[in-house]
Amino acid sequence: MAHKSISLNINGIMRKFSKLTYNLSLLAQDFSIIPKNDPRQALRLRRFFISFGVYILINLPLCYLAYQAGIVSLKIICWQLGIMLIFNVLLYVTFRTGLNKQMKDPSLTSVQICIASLMVMFAIFFILEARGILLSLYILILLFGIFHLDTRQFLYVSAFILLTYGIDIFLLQIFYSQEIKLKTEVLQWFALAVILISVSFLGGNISALRRELSSSKKKLRSSMLKIQEMAIHDDLTGFYNRRHIMELVESEKNRSVRTGSVFSLAMMDLDKFKNINDTFGHQTGDNVLVMFSTIIRSVLRRTDFCGRYGGEEFLVLLTETDIQEAKVFAERARTRVEKSMFPDLGRHSRITVSIGLAEHQTNEDIDKTISRADEALYQAKKNGRNRVEVSQYKLLKSDILF
Repeated sequence: MAHKSISLNINGIMRKFSKLTYNLSLLAQDFSIIPKNDPRQALRLRRFFISFGVYILINLPLCYLAYQAGIVSLKIICWQLGIMLIFNVLLYVTFRTGLNKQMKDPSLTSVQICIASLMVMFAIFFILEARGILLSLYILILLFGIFHLDTRQFLYVSAFILLTYGIDIFLLQIFYSQEIKLKTEVLQWFALAVILISVSFLGGNISALRRELSSSKKKLRSSMLKIQEMAIHDDLTGFYNRRHIMELVESEKNRSVRTGSVFSLAMMDLDKFKNINDTFGHQTGDNVLVMFSTIIRSVLRRTDFCGRYGGEEFLVLLTETDIQEAKVFAERARTRVEKSMFPDLGRHSRITVSIGLAEHQTNEDIDKTISRADEALYQAKKNGRNRVEVSQYKLLKSDILF
């Protein structure tokens, strides 16, 4: 059993190693400093580079001034910069390989704060004279988490900072006992604790407010989208309302003027729909309209648009479609409706639809095209219903451009 357990562990490690190797090979094939196909990772990396840049801008001048003042040796500065570079390279690899996505905080905010506090701990130990300046850096480092950490996380990070400073005091007492006053250092530790705890609660509240504002913004955006959808759709059928379908038709006309493309309009009307309302009631009539809309939606292409023109009348915009192709669509829709069951009307009841078609002509007014489709629909009703009629365009003298 022990051998089997060891074998399973090895296999699991090998699978993870193979997955990591595969991810690295994919990364090498199309490498970029910031990923182009993952916006969230790109944002995290940009923030990482900003924090790294801020740290460099603060650290390098302090190191230079400390060196010029004879407070610290060049060797210590090189060690600190080297350790800092190693930590940041490891962070970048973690971000770039996507390992951070498997962690609770993909931004690694707490990790970055802890690493920065370790660097301050390193500096405090070797630069005794500048401890007051370096202690203020703890507050700046803590504020880095103001956009991501809540109060509890702030307190955890503050506890880590206090622990590192406490370790510094302990090491200074061992190695430099003659150069420090323990009571003063302990007093500074308590003062730093009070400040960090205050900043933690303040930062946590600011972070909570930011999250609330972000949540409110998302809700507002969602509500605006719902309102926009309600403004252009018919509540019952889910198709576009008359105003919006007319806007789409007008837009398609403008596109046809620019590109020379053709399009057709189909005017559909349910046969004897008034009898359904009178016999079964308006609720049943509404159910029939919903069922009819579902049927029509199933035969529409993605490039086609349908709107409720009024009552039981629907206008369909068939883009990139001449009159012959429009006839194919209309017959398919008519047949599908005729063969469909409408449970609210009983087992033997059937619904039929009449359809009028018109192909838009160059230089023709949209209202004229709709009127021709409506006339074709009237003709379909006159000729017995449950049929498709096509409007024949008649060229008038007013349509000829001189």
